[in-house]
Amino acid sequence: MTWSIYKDNTVPFVPCYTAWYVDYDIDTNHFPNKIKFMHDGEVDVYFERVVVTCTVENGQWAADTERKILRTVSKTYWGTFIEGFYKKNGKIYVTMGS
Repeated sequence: MTWSIYKDNTVPFVPCYTAWYVDYDIDTNHFPNKIKFMHDGEVDVYFERVVVTCTVENGQWAADTERKILRTVSKTYWGTFIEGFYKKNGKIYVTMGS
């Protein structure tokens, strides 16, 4: 089980738990403007039809975030890698990989 967002591309990979997402609700063609950082608190994270409530603490995903997301996503998908997060239609979604 590996968190696939890393601080850099050196080996061994170091997970980066900074809570950010790509905001597809923003109407701009300049992609860096779509990158947003989350505020501390609880966040509902969606994957297809399932949702899990996660916590952001000091701008970082809480330690149990990966476990919560993988447990919830496993109900509908077999992927084991968290690739990133994005916002669409006002909801935060997780992108999963295998």
